[in-house]
Parts: sequence; structure tokens; C-alpha cells
Amino acid sequence: MKFLIKNALIADGTENELFNADVLTEKDKIIDIGRFNSVSDAKIINADKKILCPGFMDMHAHSDLEILRNPSMNHKIFQGITYDLSGNCGVGVFPREINDSPAFADILGHYDNWDWTDYTSYKSRINSIFNINFLQNHAMLRMNAINGNPNRVATSEEIKRMCYLLEKSLEEGCMGLSSGLYYAPNMYAGADEILSLLDVVKKHNALFCVHHRCEGDFILSSIDEVISYALKADVRLEISHLKAIGVKNQDKVDEVLNKIHNAESKGLDIGFDQYPYEYGSTSLFSLLPPSYLMLSHNDLISALQTALSDTSERLKLISEIEHPNGWDSVIELCGFDNISIAVLETNPEYTGLTLTECSEKMHCDPYSALFKILIEEKGCALMFDITQSTENLIKIMKDPLMCFGTDALYTGSSAHPRSSSAAVHILDYFCKRNHVFSWSQLINKMTGKVAERIGLKNRGYIKKDMKADLVLFNPDTLHDNSSITNPYALSSGLELVMINGQIIKD
Repeated sequence: MKFLIKNALIADGTENELFNADVLTEKDKIIDIGRFNSVSDAKIINADKKILCPGFMDMHAHSDLEILRNPSMNHKIFQGITYDLSGNCGVGVFPREINDSPAFADILGHYDNWDWTDYTSYKSRINSIFNINFLQNHAMLRMNAINGNPNRVATSEEIKRMCYLLEKSLEEGCMGLSSGLYYAPNMYAGADEILSLLDVVKKHNALFCVHHRCEGDFILSSIDEVISYALKADVRLEISHLKAIGVKNQDKVDEVLNKIHNAESKGLDIGFDQYPYEYGSTSLFSLLPPSYLMLSHNDLISALQTALSDTSERLKLISEIEHPNGWDSVIELCGFDNISIAVLETNPEYTGLTLTECSEKMHCDPYSALFKILIEEKGCALMFDITQSTENLIKIMKDPLMCFGTDALYTGSSAHPRSSSAAVHILDYFCKRNHVFSWSQLINKMTGKVAERIGLKNRGYIKKDMKADLVLFNPDTLHDNSSITNPYALSSGLELVMINGQIIKD
């Protein structure tokens, strides 16, 4: 079918000034841009001088199970996102053995029928018009290749097995490798393992995306670590959701950015993504130290039960949390008042409360409240944590190496507002209300720059022969209606979303 979008104010995905033109699409492509009185067989859409831009592209997503549960992908499409890159932070759903238990319910949510083994069989289960690609996640490589508990250093034979599995996934179409050195089991990978995997990434000219080891007190050495891997392996590096966590670390952001730009000056192809909020969201279990996270789930629960009943074990655990050695203790960095429950499946009555408020409700101290909540939790457990200043958020976003990402998690009935509104929020807050960017500058970071970073040749711009992924919005009425208490509230002002030439929202 043909569509003629007339009288649009076009942000074409570059940083160029907006311009007035008509856009003609046929089937799944843009076939012309100019001025047309009429076109035979084309359905006319009058843009009425509203802004027409490429569909927004999410550099950092976690839609691995959401696209199977909800193939409509309304939470993405209704904010104008038409493409995402999933499998980030080293967390994902393949490869696996057919009898393996489902994984990462606390991050990705539940799905009943895990009947795939590799990337090809997983991708065949997707039945959605939404555009999605994947990174091969590091965690499932380790879980598949390492005998027994994967929370340990791998042997040389296990590393060879990981490299074989990564090679297979990249040959089948994965866009690169993602690791989360912040999370178990990836945090136990040694340099030899990471560099061996990056040799495979280099062979395929793929992307290395990484949630680096520490975003708090040790952020500078953590940035040095991943840059050194990328320089040694000569691979393209994407640092996930760049930020510094904790009030005392906000003055380190300038030095972080300097390190990144110094690496770029040495020839490293480097960039980073960012979501447009001062607060983040991740697993509640990540508040525990590595000595606990390395345990199997049953052993971890048993250890927490011991910490509740044995004073010496309790004091030892609290000491690890309050005096971290080489890892990010969000409790120590942010405090109980700045950590709240986003999703809690077993005890939903605590949703929305800070850990301090949970402790008051449970008539115990905050540590006891946290340990009890984690012991009882049988499913999804996500938290919000206020991590950074608005000033540094803007500084990172304005950097020329930054791309837009949502870091959206879909685990249950509640979520971080970024999961349904990040794209509209960033335009509403940073363009419309606070004029941090021009429309074309920010839209470039959400479209063309993302496409180039991933290596997509046919998306991200309004140009002839590009895929017809388009968003039409009214800048006067554009508004993010979401909040922490109502994260799925629909945004205002989006008037049309087109994916591959099909109108999905109008």
C-alpha cells in the first residue's frame, strides 16, 4: 500500500534543520521525498506541519521475553519506538539446553514455554511486526559452558565452549556480545575469558556492549578495564547506560567522559547509551555482595536465613555491604531512603515503598526487612534507585558519543516509567520544556545515530529507499503522562506510528 504524508515538518534523523516536505511510502520503504499534489493509489495523510521523524530506536533494551508475551509491543510502539536492540547487560535467554530451567525472571519476567535452544530457534518463536535485533548475552554462554555453578572462573575448555557458542550466535545474526560485569555470573569472568570472546566479536566486526563492573566508587578503574579490553581486541565498544552512582561520585563524571574521549582519540570506536532519568531500576537481589550472589539460589536463601538468626553472620554481611571492595553497593552509595520497591511478586503490598518504609511497616530495621523480602520472593523483584544528578544526566546526554536507550524492563504489573514513556519523556522534558536540545539534535540521538552505532544501513533516517519506520507527533501537545505510581500511562501528542510501511498507531 502507498501512503502520502503531506505538509510535514521533517526531522530526517540527522542534526540538520527541520524542513517542510511530503513523504511517499510504498510497501515497506520510503520511495520519495518532495512536493506532490497527489499520487495515484496513495492514501493521503495530512501532517499539518507537525513533526515527522524516523521511528525512535532503542539502543539498550530487554525485550527478550516481552516480545513473546506481548507481540504487539504496545509499550514500545505507543511511545514511538519502532526498533530495539535486546539482550543487553549480559542477560538473555539463549543458548540453552531444552531441559534447562527458565532464567532471569527477576529481570525479564516470566514466560511459560522455553522451547528453544539457540538464537535461530528462539527467533523463530517471534511473531511481531516490531523491529528487533539481539546481542548474544554473556550469562547464558557461561551457564551453558560451565559445569555446575557458573559463578566461578572458567577453565580453558569452558572458554572454548563459550567462544564456539558465541560464534554460532553471531553467524545466525546476533549483532554482538553483551556482558554485565556488574552481575553474576558474568562478574566472575577473567580477562582471558573476555578477551577470547572479543576475538570472536572482532572476527565478525560485531559490537561489544557492556554494563561495566562498577558505576560508583570504583567507576574510574571500571571504565579503564572495559576500555583496555576493547583496545586490546580492537572491537567496537558500547558502554551501557553511562552514569556515576551516588552523591559522592558525581564529581567523577567529567573524568569518565575524558577517559572515553581519550580512548576515541587513540582510534577506539566507542560510544555509550543513556536513559533520560535520574533514577534507575534493576534486580533487588543486586543489593547483595558478590560473596552471596555467587551462591546457587537455594544456598543464597539459606545464607540470608542464617544472617537473620546469627548475629555474627549478620554483622559480616552488613560489613560487606557497607564497605564494598571492588563492587557497587547501592545501599552504601544511595541509602535506604533512595531505594524503593518497583516490582515484588510474592509480597506486592510493599510495592512503591522505600526500604526504610518497608522496615517501618515490618517493624524491623531496613537490613532485616530487605533480607526477609528476598527470602520470601519467588518471582520478580525489581527496585528503583536514585543514582545521579540532573546536571550530570544532561552532561552525559549532550555528549556527542551518546545514543538513546530505555533500559526498559517488563516483569509485571508495575515498572519504571522508562518502560512505556522514555522516548516521549526525553523529548518532552529535554526539548519542549527545558530546551536542552533542538528537535533535530535529540531526534538524531534517537534515530540516525543509533542505526549507525548498531550498523543498520536501512533504518534511522528519512531518505529514499530507507525502511518506512516513521513517527508523526504534535510538538504542542506532546506530553509524558507517566509517573512512578502510574508508569504505563499513555503519552499525549503522538499522532501516527508506522513500522515497515504499516500504520500501527494513528
